[in-house]
Amino acid sequence: MDEWVERLFDELRQMRTQMATKEDVARLNGRIGRLEQTVSATKEDVARLNGRVGQLEETVAATREDVVRMNDRIGRLEQTVAATREDVAALDGRIETIERTMATKEDVAELPFIRQAVVETLETLHEISAMKQTLIEMQQKANEVIAGQARQELVLQSLALHLLEHESEIRALKAR
Repeated sequence: MDEWVERLFDELRQMRTQMATKEDVARLNGRIGRLEQTVSATKEDVARLNGRVGQLEETVAATREDVVRMNDRIGRLEQTVAATREDVAALDGRIETIERTMATKEDVAELPFIRQAVVETLETLHEISAMKQTLIEMQQKANEVIAGQARQELVLQSLALHLLEHESEIRALKAR
């Protein structure tokens, strides 16, 4: 019986040493409270990131639409330039015809008309040059938009990765 009592006292001593004190419980409650606050803040961060990702997706969609519209405009400008080139070629043909037939006085009387045709041709050439410059600028803008879209897609991928990391941390905290 003494041995049994002795064993009982040993178990009591062991239980006392292993038992958590009120301070330990309070410390654990504090840690749990801080973890709950961290989880709450993380949820808010995730919600904000989801909002930003949504905004970025809308921006990317709008940018893509802008690029499509710009490509359409560039296509129309290219068609206009091609038509203008045809007009210039036709005017060149007319000028050559006029130059070949200018041998008479009657043809010399038409010289102001020929000059006018040359002036119009030069104006058309200047317009073609301006259109070509506009086309080049629009192509540069389209390239900038495409580059911006690529950067935005990288940002979206980065945000998605951060979102997954936060979700993993939240799951890990919940699993504890």
